Amino acid sequence: MSSTLAAFSHSDHAPSRLTGPIVVSIGENGAHVLRAAAVLAPLVHDRVHVYSAIEPRRAETTDGEPIAVATDLEESRKESRVKHLSAGLAEVRSTECRWPLEVEHGDPVSGLLRRASELDAALVMVGIGRQRPMDRLLGGETTLRVIRHTCCPVLAVNGELQRRPRSVVVATDFSPQSMRAARTALPLLAAGSTLHVVHVWQPTITDDPQVHGIEKMYSRSITARLVRFVADLRTPPGVSVRTEVREGRGATQLIAYANEHRADLIVAGRRGPDTIAHAFVGSVTTSLLRGATCSVLVAPER
Repeated sequence: MSSTLAAFSHSDHAPSRLTGPIVVSIGENGAHVLRAAAVLAPLVHDRVHVYSAIEPRRAETTDGEPIAVATDLEESRKESRVKHLSAGLAEVRSTECRWPLEVEHGDPVSGLLRRASELDAALVMVGIGRQRPMDRLLGGETTLRVIRHTCCPVLAVNGELQRRPRSVVVATDFSPQSMRAARTALPLLAAGSTLHVVHVWQPTITDDPQVHGIEKMYSRSITARLVRFVADLRTPPGVSVRTEVREGRGATQLIAYANEHRADLIVAGRRGPDTIAHAFVGSVTTSLLRGATCSVLVAPER
């Protein structure tokens, strides 16, 4: 079951802006992330820091004894990466306004998290990797690791982001996390954008009349909750808001809705690291990153 309310907008809005720099994480391949950063750079007065980490090669062994990787070889890899990324930067930025580029050896996730914290980043941008099924099953993608451990909103770029988002799907379960995620997306919106606030819930399969009664009351309360959520969100002038209620699995319904409306971005909140659910493959955030055909913005719990 789904229901759509009439679109509306609000003039009473809270100031929304990105207060810190954008940190862009990029490997050997990721020119589309740089291009996306160029689209959003004016929002932070061009304060963009490009970070890339080269994971050390695994040392080979002979008769149980490790063979050290030559230092010259590692430095050559670094020089090659710097040259490659510098060429990519030159394509998206003029020589008069070049972003800082940092390339170092080490774990790409821990290094990125450290740099984002030191710079007090407003946003981290990464690419959505499409790795082997086993890698996805184990939850080892770099993007997921970043999202699971950072305190900063993460924009996972999928495909080309040629302009600021105009059609944005916000997932809400009416929690503070989903409100924070929605507010994080507001500064990114282009003028005349449409914000689709979508609530997905899954009724229980049971014959228990008491459970049916509780779910019936909950179903009746959703419309009022959506109205309150949108009112508290306080969208900027010129941004239209539509609300939608769907039943089924969260990520599946959100991705389907985003595809139907050709969304540029899906926005979701993530609960803190003290929760267990975020570690499982079935979590909404993980499923969105693996199944969405558009970019995904995830804001962690404060």
